[in-house]
Order: sequence, then structure tokens, then C-alpha cells
Amino acid sequence: MRIKPNVQLKKITAVMLGVYALGAGQVNAQQIAILDSGVDPQPSFNLVQGFDYFNNDDDTSDKSGEDDDVEAHGTATVRLATESFSGEIVPFVITDGASVDVDQVQVRTARDSALSDILGRSSVRVIGITNNSLGVTNSSAPLISNLSGAGKVIAITAGDGGSTQPNALSTSSFNLSGVVIVGATDASGELLPDSNQAGTTSNKYVAVNGLLGNDPDSTEGDTSYATARLSGIAGAVLLQNPDLTAEEVVEVILMSAEDRGEDGTDSVYGRGVILNAQQVLNNVIGPVVVPTPPVTPPATPMPSSGGGGGGGGGGAILLVGGALAGVLLLNRKSSTKLEKTLVLDSYGRSFEADLSQQVEINDGALHLNQFFYSLKQQAANSSVGSQVYLPRLKSTVAFQATALVDPRIDMIEYFAMPGDVGIEAKNKTVSLAVESKLSQRFDFSAGYNVSPNQEFGGAKNLERHSRFGASSFITGQSFGSVLSGFSTQANTSSLSYRSSDKSSIKLGLVSVDQTERFNQTSLSALLEGSYQFTDNAGMTLQFGQIKENGSVLGGGASGVLGVDHSLTYALNLAGNIKATNKFSVVGNYGVGRTRVESSDSSLLNDFSTLTSDWYSLGLIGNNVFRTNDQIGFAFSQPLKVRSGSVNYSIPVGRLDSGRIGFDTERVNLSDTNATEQTLEAYYRTMLNHKLEVGGFVSYRKNPNHISDGGDEGIVMATVRYWQ
Repeated sequence: MRIKPNVQLKKITAVMLGVYALGAGQVNAQQIAILDSGVDPQPSFNLVQGFDYFNNDDDTSDKSGEDDDVEAHGTATVRLATESFSGEIVPFVITDGASVDVDQVQVRTARDSALSDILGRSSVRVIGITNNSLGVTNSSAPLISNLSGAGKVIAITAGDGGSTQPNALSTSSFNLSGVVIVGATDASGELLPDSNQAGTTSNKYVAVNGLLGNDPDSTEGDTSYATARLSGIAGAVLLQNPDLTAEEVVEVILMSAEDRGEDGTDSVYGRGVILNAQQVLNNVIGPVVVPTPPVTPPATPMPSSGGGGGGGGGGAILLVGGALAGVLLLNRKSSTKLEKTLVLDSYGRSFEADLSQQVEINDGALHLNQFFYSLKQQAANSSVGSQVYLPRLKSTVAFQATALVDPRIDMIEYFAMPGDVGIEAKNKTVSLAVESKLSQRFDFSAGYNVSPNQEFGGAKNLERHSRFGASSFITGQSFGSVLSGFSTQANTSSLSYRSSDKSSIKLGLVSVDQTERFNQTSLSALLEGSYQFTDNAGMTLQFGQIKENGSVLGGGASGVLGVDHSLTYALNLAGNIKATNKFSVVGNYGVGRTRVESSDSSLLNDFSTLTSDWYSLGLIGNNVFRTNDQIGFAFSQPLKVRSGSVNYSIPVGRLDSGRIGFDTERVNLSDTNATEQTLEAYYRTMLNHKLEVGGFVSYRKNPNHISDGGDEGIVMATVRYWQ
């Protein structure tokens, strides 16, 4: 089952899931300092005490408000910053807001004093220098440099002189880390006539909506308002990830700008235009990763609703085995959990993603490339096509090569229109098998890209049709066990010893390498004993272990639903009876016990021991209605976990400490609301010595042991011309 890999992301701001210590975690207060004419407190403003360095007192009320009907300049800048920033704002008064007769020396001295004050305030992460009466002093240059070195984001207004160059403070400071120069645009992104252009600061210059109000036709605005708005955006970026450096915050802002003017960075718009906060805050940069919980729990006990910050697990497509998919992904509660998963972009900023849309379930459902590969299998002893017998070596060598158009696995994708991406892709498979008679009692066999279920287990002893082999069920998983490695193609080897005409012992290895498709590998070692009661009835007992690297029970290879490795011990009993000259009955039943080593980069941790079982029962007929035909029926229960549990942690938000909060619960992996039962049937016949037709049916009741998603059915007809 594959779901479309596109991710719909939503912004997540700071989320508080509880107040508690997280090891040595420290609360990251986020503050913005605004250097202007002060502020008149409003209920929506989250203000902390600043200072009036223009008058040298602690009264930071707005000094520019002469008309009660007009919002004062400093108050307006704070309001614009709060459009996107919910943290604390520290106002500093460096001017009385007068446009004429203002003492420029007094303004610059107040500005430099405010900058010196901010240098000692570790909680201030962003500085908005919004006042336009700016010049460079002997103090300002080292202060800006020291603030840059202290990791502050410094937004400097470009000025409103209508010049091709920003003001002197901008041109002398733009190369410093964390500095961004701000021009002003109207609502459509056109540079305001009075706004200074980027000039030589173009690589660190961005033009921001500088309008005071929300009227799209308004032209009332300036670079002061644009700088205040950008300061709020920078603070909001830090709320997304408090661990970002000042330079990284500026990078996020510049990379989110919309290109205007000449292509790329230019001397007018610099890096481009930012019209609103969402343009930056909703811009997912780079690959998305899913944060994972810490391996060692924090020293302080944590409430069940949250967790600490951890690492990150990558991978857009997540693989889960069918035995675990139901309880972890498909039941209503689990799918709802995944719908609002916190993910991080390459700058560690928080977004919300529906991870349930990023899952592929390895559950034995129809995989077209595997199905068509199985149709190519012949009746050679190792189920591979053309054969060569080497008499001196007493060996049979069989080989086969296939090239399938469109290896994609979904039926819907298979019937996609020509021209779709990937429709012309080729999937080439080469298979090779060798069987050697070492002595009268010892045989050796080895296979490359062969079916492990045809080599080991109940299907091995079935009577083989000259054209169609032992069986041709759609899933290719019938009558097998976990020791076959959860794949229809594997590399196998075995050494068998026949103690008598009725009994034999076989040692075998099964190696599965699905690195390209699932990044999944496994190795099985098994001991198989067979006994033939009569010419028409036999039994096989199989015991062994399978080690899966990065996965558990067929799924979770790498990614955030993976494991480090798992080891399963399995016992499988298979039998077959030739009921008539045409029909054989075959069946198997198996149990497994699995130990799992969790991965540090997974949402699944602390597995208990898992127990599982599976069974199949089928009827195979050869030459039933025609000389060259085969019919098959199979009823099975795929692998089902009967006991076991795991800690399942979903990242849901940022704590007030800046760390990631997790919704963690102990999940009973056997707690599904149904048991899957699969019914399969097929019929194949040769109309002449080269033309074959066939029909295949598969019906899954309660797929993946969950009844919520409804049943699944597949009907397929095939026509094949044998060359």
C-alpha cells in the first residue's frame, strides 16, 4: 500500500505541554528590542521594561504622539512587530519622533547607549533599528560588531531618501553576521518611491511590506515600518527553533524572499520581497526530518503527554510491515496521531505534517513487478527458466532474465496514462540457480534472485507443472514462513542429506537484499527436516532464525518507524497430500518469537518480546480441465502479532524550553480489532504450445488485521505469448 509522497505542512509556533525540567534544559526567553520613539502600552503588547536614552529616564511611553487620533510612530512599529511575534518586546526611546529640529547628535548618542544596554541583555535575540535619523559614530561601528558577535539578529532600516544606496549605518554594517538591511514596498511588492534601494548591500538586503495599515491601495509607509515588521518575523522564526543562530535566521529570511526586479540578487530589490510573515514562516527549506525522542529519559519524571527533545529521523516514505501496520498506523486512534506530527526543516523549524500520507506497508499485497516475475518462473528444480545439465559435475544450471516495463507497484499507477513520470522505466531481473548432486545422499543448491518459498517449506514438495511450476498465487507468500525473509526474491543456498527414501535433513540460508526499494536486508539460517509418510503424503518441520537489519517483521527499514535490528526465532510445520491424480492439498502453520533492538532515531522504542503466528491452507490442481492447465485455491492468515508492546512517541510541539514535546504511549501491538484472512484463486492454461491465458483473484478480509479500512479485492486477467 503506497500513499502519495507529497506533504502538506502547517506552521507550528511554540507549544507548551507542561512545565517541568528537562535535564539541563534552560528556558529560552525570546525578546525583540525596538529602537524608536517609545510605545504606548496596549493590551495586545507583551512589553518588558526598556529605557528612554533620549531623555535619560525609564519612561518609555511614545514621545512622538502629538495627535490623539493618529497612532504614534513608535507605537505603530511595536504593533507591526506583534503581527507575527508573540514574545516579549523591549522598547528603547532614542528620539522624540520629530522630523525637523531634532538634535541628531542626541539621537545617535541615545541609539548607541541603547545598543550598549542590549549587549548585556542575553534574552534580546532581535534588534530592530527602525529610526531613520541614522549616522555612523565612533561608538556605533564597534557596538554593531559586538552585537553581531553576541549572536543578535540586527535589522537596520535602509532609509527613506529615495537613494540608490542605503544609509551609512547600513552600508557600514551589512557584511556582519546576523545583519539584514530592510527596504520598504507597497502591498503589491513594488518598492516605495522614498525607500532607499539595495545598492552595494544587495546580498543582505530585503524589501518588506512597509505599509502602516492593511489597505492594499495605501501608500502610507516607510522603511521604519518595514523594519519593525521584519523584526517580528525574525522573532517568530526563533520561536520556530530557538536554537537557530542569528545568521541562520537571516538566511531563512533571505531564502524566503520572492525575487523581484532583475533575475536573482540585484541592486534595487536585493534578495527580493517579503509581503507577509507567512511567506517566511511557512517556507519549508531543505529536506524535512521527524524529531525522535531522547534515548535516555530525563532525570525529572515527565507527564505522559510530553517528552524531551531528541534526534531526527529522515525519510519521506516510511515502511511498516503488515503485522505492525494495523495497530501503529491504520486504526483510527493511530492514524489521528500521525495526522498532526511535528517535523523540522533543515533549519530545525517546526511544521505540522500528516505522516500517515507518507507510509508504504510491506504486507504482501499486489506488487506487479513481483507478480509478473513469478509468472516467468518455470518448473525447473529451482523455479528458474532455461536449464543446462552438466553431466560431469552432476549439476543443473538454470537461468532467466526478465525486463518489465513500469515496475511501480500500485494497480492504479500500472494503468496510468502514457507519459506519466516513470511509466517507461525498465526493471531488469536476472535469476540463476544451481543444483548439484554431491553424492548419493548429499545435494547442494544455490539460487540468486529466486523464490525462497519454492526452495523451502510446504511448496517445495508440491508436484510441479511442466509450464507453471508449483503455484502462481498473486501475493507469492502462500505456504511460506518468516524465515523466507518477507520477499518473493532472495538469494538461497542449502545442503541436504537424505537418510532414507522417506526422510531428509536440510541446512539452508536465505539472504534478502531490498536495499534499492526498501533499504532492507535480512539473513535467515534454518534447519529443515522432511518425512514422506507415503508416496502421496509428506511433512516438513522447519526451525531457524532470521535477523533483519533496520526492520522488524518485514517493515520499518530505516526511517523514523525503523529499528536497529530484530531477531526472530521461528518454527514452521508444513504438509502436503496428493489427494487425487490431479489435486494436492498443502498447508502450513508457524509461530515466531522476536527480540527487537530499538534505534536511536526512531519513534518506536523499548520493544518487549513479540510473539506471532501465521497459517495457510490450499488446493493445487494440474491438468484439471485441459492437458496444460493449473488451478489453485488458498486460504491464509498472514503474520499476526499475538503479544508484545512498544513505546510509540509522536512529536507534537515545542515546549517553552525550546525542546520538542512528544505524545508517548505504551502500545499493545496485538491490540487490533480484527484478524486478516486472505482468499486467493487462479487458473492458467495453454491454448496452444505458445499462447497462455490466465485469471487471478485475491480477496483480503480485514487487511493488516484492521476492520476500519474495509476489505480489498483484486481481479486480474493475463495473456502471455511464450517465445
